[in-house]
Amino acid sequence: MKIGEFISSNSERARVSFSALIYVVLFISIIYSFYYHLWRILFINLLLLVLVLMPHVIHKRSDVRIPNEFQFLIFVFILVSFFLGDFRGLVIQIFFGLVISFFGFIVMMIIFHNSKMKLNPFLIILFSFSLSITLGFGIELLKFYLKLFLNNPPAVVDYVYAMYSMTMVSIGAIIASGFGYSYMKGFRPKIIMRMVSSFKKKNPRFFVEKTDSPEEILKLIKTGESERIEFKSTLRTNLHTKEHDKKIEFSVLKTIVAFLNSEGGTLLIGVDNDGRILGIEKDRFQNNDKFALHFMNLLKEHIGSEYLPYLSFESVLIEEKTILKVDCICSRKPVYLRIGKDEEFYVRAGPASVQLNGRRLVDYVDRKFRE
Repeated sequence: MKIGEFISSNSERARVSFSALIYVVLFISIIYSFYYHLWRILFINLLLLVLVLMPHVIHKRSDVRIPNEFQFLIFVFILVSFFLGDFRGLVIQIFFGLVISFFGFIVMMIIFHNSKMKLNPFLIILFSFSLSITLGFGIELLKFYLKLFLNNPPAVVDYVYAMYSMTMVSIGAIIASGFGYSYMKGFRPKIIMRMVSSFKKKNPRFFVEKTDSPEEILKLIKTGESERIEFKSTLRTNLHTKEHDKKIEFSVLKTIVAFLNSEGGTLLIGVDNDGRILGIEKDRFQNNDKFALHFMNLLKEHIGSEYLPYLSFESVLIEEKTILKVDCICSRKPVYLRIGKDEEFYVRAGPASVQLNGRRLVDYVDRKFRE
């Protein structure tokens, strides 16, 4: 088995095992160094603690899932760092700069991906480098004021060490920035590709494709229905009977619930299964505002207003017909479709929305929403 495959398949189990050991060692070392005023060792351990806690804090606060491969490398590095002796501080500071710069790179890639801005490698690298330097400087300030608080004024050697630390952090940031720049220019080592790919897979809600122009909508329609794309001819009108039909409304809502419970997706209302543009005019609302109001009321009544932040919709005029484009990002908690007193749970399975019940529902919710 290749190393990359081993990390992918075993990193979660290894990460949990390493974390328990490292937390114990770090806390003991922090208490020991604080008690005996070993400030350099104390702040090196604090840097390590920040690295360990960072993925968990980011996940809890922002629902951002850090790839297991990346967390695995952090834990392995920290474990190895305990045996580096005098080189420990140097290597840890470089690694700290590298890790923070990497996070900055990911943040900027998300921003550029989800906007109409042209990708600017220099701006992305500048931000990731600056983020690393800023956090490194913040830690040095914390050290300075903590010493003052403990009536231990910094000596000249402390200022020298602070500059030394910032130099090491800068080296780490430069290394990460160099890899990031190379990645954007087409040079993509397998380990970087694996982590970026894993990040996108774990956080699909950050990478919803932007398809707002008529030309882009037409391209999207040509690709056909899939796990992330679905067409609906109307919102409420049965085209056979020409009457309003609750089943049609619930069909639309089922798709939205399924997208929210899966990996997100795009729903186009006003397009039939064959990709023909019918337009929301088929629903015979007085105007588009009335259509949008009715759609919003359906969402609030049958799905819940608390899930509206996971949805965005926009009317697009194509061939003198209006299409409603609904973008859904995956929810942080299970979403149910309320029909009367009943609640139904749907997920995507290929180009279809499938209802889950019983044990299948419990297993799915446990696996996806209770990580």
